[in-house]
Amino acid sequence: MIKLREYQNSGVKQIRKAISNGNKHLICQAATGAGKTVIFSFIAQNVILKNKKVLILTNRDELLKQTGSSLVDFGLNPEYITAGVKKIDKKKSVFVAMSKTLRNRIDIKDWAEFILKEIDLVVIDEAHLQDFNYLFESGLVDKKPVLGFTATPRRGGNQRQLALDYSQIIEIASTLELVKLGFLVNDDYFGIKGVNTNKIKFDNMKGDYSEKDMFQRFDSPVLYAGVVKNWIENTFNTQTIVFCVNIQHIIKTVKEFQKNGVDARFLCSGISRPKKPLDTLNEAKMVLYKEKLTQYIEYLDAFEKWSGERKEIIQDFKDKKYKVLINASILTTGFDCPSIETVIVNRATSSVTLWLQMLGRGSRISEGKSHFNILDFGGNADRLGHYITPQHWSIWHEKGASGDGIPPVKECGGKLDKNGKDGCERLIMASLIICPFCGYLYEKKEAKEIDLVGMAYDSEEE
Repeated sequence: MIKLREYQNSGVKQIRKAISNGNKHLICQAATGAGKTVIFSFIAQNVILKNKKVLILTNRDELLKQTGSSLVDFGLNPEYITAGVKKIDKKKSVFVAMSKTLRNRIDIKDWAEFILKEIDLVVIDEAHLQDFNYLFESGLVDKKPVLGFTATPRRGGNQRQLALDYSQIIEIASTLELVKLGFLVNDDYFGIKGVNTNKIKFDNMKGDYSEKDMFQRFDSPVLYAGVVKNWIENTFNTQTIVFCVNIQHIIKTVKEFQKNGVDARFLCSGISRPKKPLDTLNEAKMVLYKEKLTQYIEYLDAFEKWSGERKEIIQDFKDKKYKVLINASILTTGFDCPSIETVIVNRATSSVTLWLQMLGRGSRISEGKSHFNILDFGGNADRLGHYITPQHWSIWHEKGASGDGIPPVKECGGKLDKNGKDGCERLIMASLIICPFCGYLYEKKEAKEIDLVGMAYDSEEE
């Protein structure tokens, strides 16, 4: 029988109390390594003991298997809903579904009714991601308890506000707390001060820096050589995971490691052969085509030499058959390898979520491991805080911003509005004039003139 840790038990109690107080949709925050899967498996077990049914959603195959394994440890027999599943075995009590599969089925009457009528609790793993927006937009879970679990409850840019889907954050365990308790290891940090990201455009749809601009910033022979040089000087022969910008960046980085005699492998989502333009006389289209074709040929050559089938590459890394595994965004979540000793962040990010998810790959405890190393080539710690820096989470973020700053919030209501409506008391952004949940209308404040104040300054300062 699995026994919860003290902070996990405390988290379960907080969740129960919040639900009993009328908060049906909750974000449950626990740092990477806190055992989120164990917590929601325990909750699922207790719900099922009351003859109720649970649906657990995840977005990756690795997380699906990880969740299923945890549920089995709790004596549960999950039904998996993946691409090949066309019918639901309603005799089961717990269902683990790939988010994409459910999204493709949700407009089918039987599947919609399954969620609406059969399911009593919905659990969402990695709830900060936008992969699950469709479920809330469908209206099928409006009246059901929903628990979203994540280490990093924050979004940015033009991403959907978490507050539209969740009413409260339950903070279960921070990284610093877990380090002090001995459930995670501390870090040794190596970084670069004053990395200039001003010229890197921000992608509001992704809530992070533009991949194209970032690659141009990091695509430099000096930087490639610098990554390997610093690894050799500071963290030589350690089990290492590297995060790059894109496929081109990955391939150039793996080549540099190999050139220096370091056995490195890479994982990426792959690219398809570009199609030749019909209008071959269009010089601009042909130049672009030839550029993409060259990249495709380079990818095929690199894949044959230093990559392969995903499961095999990951298993060989876990078995320590090679030292350095390079990827872009594939292994930020759902990849547990406690033996990782060094995390190289060979990119910049404006996202606290991505930053902490990357660092979390090295934080697990392992035999003989006293700490893990961080090689930060993007100056990310200066902007986003260090590995154990306390974070302030929010279900609101400012539109068009990176999502790193926490916007001011207010409680809806306080007095009757001009329509005689009272507020719903939910936390909303302070800048809102109309509550998005109940329609409470705030009075518009009159603009005030700004009084300029004379300030003394040194005329020689720039």
